[in-house]
Amino acid sequence: MSRLSLTLKNGWIALVFQLAYVVVQFFARNIFLENLGDEFLGVEGTLRSMLMFLNLSELGIGAAVGFSLYKPIFENDREKINEIIGYLGYLYKKIGLFVLISGCTLILFFPLLFKETDTSLSIIIYLFFSLIVGNLINYFFTYHMFLLEADQKSYVNVKIYQTIHISKLIVQCLVLLYFKSITLWVTLELLAPFIGVFILRKKIKKIYPWLIFNFKTNQEVKERNKPLLKKIKQISFHKLGSFVTTGTDNIVIFALINPAAVAFVGNYQMVMGNINILVNKLFDGTNASVGNLVAENDIKNMLKVFWEMMALRFYFAGTTLLLMYIGLDDFIILWLGEKYLLTNSVLAALVIIFFIFQTRQPVDSFKQAYGLYDDIWSPVVQSIINLVFSIFFVIKYGILGVFIGTIISQFIVVMLWRPYYLFAKGFKVSTAVYWKGFIQHLIYLSFASGLFYFIFHLFDTEMSSSIFILIYKLTKLGIVFLLVYFMVLRLFSKGFKNLINRFYPLIKKKLKKNHKH
Repeated sequence: MSRLSLTLKNGWIALVFQLAYVVVQFFARNIFLENLGDEFLGVEGTLRSMLMFLNLSELGIGAAVGFSLYKPIFENDREKINEIIGYLGYLYKKIGLFVLISGCTLILFFPLLFKETDTSLSIIIYLFFSLIVGNLINYFFTYHMFLLEADQKSYVNVKIYQTIHISKLIVQCLVLLYFKSITLWVTLELLAPFIGVFILRKKIKKIYPWLIFNFKTNQEVKERNKPLLKKIKQISFHKLGSFVTTGTDNIVIFALINPAAVAFVGNYQMVMGNINILVNKLFDGTNASVGNLVAENDIKNMLKVFWEMMALRFYFAGTTLLLMYIGLDDFIILWLGEKYLLTNSVLAALVIIFFIFQTRQPVDSFKQAYGLYDDIWSPVVQSIINLVFSIFFVIKYGILGVFIGTIISQFIVVMLWRPYYLFAKGFKVSTAVYWKGFIQHLIYLSFASGLFYFIFHLFDTEMSSSIFILIYKLTKLGIVFLLVYFMVLRLFSKGFKNLINRFYPLIKKKLKKNHKH
């Protein structure tokens, strides 16, 4: 299959499974809030953030291995693939032991950390243990999945894990409704990863029968992979910046506001996180495609694909941004009740963070494919800016302050520095090319939004009486905006025009094939 065909396959499979997961998750969240309470879910969100902190030790390994696999996959060098995956396993097992020891040490401080909560300390410890075990299984047994991702077969991983996640949520709901047991609910968190790893390993063995699952990493292999270890250390700093920018928000809210506020924010983050994932699923497999493209080293084609990706990101990010701002508050009211509403300013901040995250992806994809991680100072600066401004503003503005800090750090490092670094060191062309194209796409989005604003008044803007009516209304508005924005990009965006010209023959060929059958 071609790069584009594999990218499309990864995208539609991931999208279908994610949509199913989102539907189940929304129903489940409602049942969880009713049966577990705001405080327990706030504690759970905090524990997950703590686990992210422990996982800092992993930072960079997966991304570096993905980057190092593109070339041997392109050259079908199975010996090198086995060596890289084996070396990954060697590193991951060391990380797993570190996470286990650190997690056990952190549990000793739980009586102090959670003394203000009404949730049983034994349940908190059991939940944290269950989450850690799920992570350790990945470190010890499922690191082979990086080969699937680098080989543009991430749909295999998606099918298995999303099926497990959906099944787990359904059974957890039944446990709460019929048995009212928090202990059983947590036990399901513990069991689900074991089922996933068993199925995934069987599938990987079938796809790659030549893959050595018990590869011995000797001193010679360690010596040969010293450049990879250097790359891992560089990427670790970058992942640290990403963690501090996103992973510490809940910890700051927990520490400086209260545990229940984490659950309130978590409702919005869950909705926006799922929308973010859904949009990203459309692009599933593009990182591997970009890695393959960079391996070919055709700068003209790389820039062409970059602007195609940027135009498409703007198209979906712009549409979802608009619909979230219009309908998210109404959705929260209908889904959970007016009690769980956050202010309009917090919603606006979350929407801006979402937009930055989406439009940065083309830069991140090519930066990763080039292996450009020498700027280890930038994530350190990003982390410091984020924490300092978040703590400063949370005292003054509450929850909003946390996200103001995130926006400031993202803008300075992610929006300003990273594009400069990619274009100067990767593409080796003037950064003015990037800013010209990026600002043009902002103008196209603004123009489409202005046109839509006038059309929007033709529609019913009253509060919807049910979630289904709200979804129907937002779907209508979304289709209108997609059409308006499509016409604007089709007229003005060169990247979007190239994208249409690329997809048209593929769709035509597919239709002809179906017509023959």
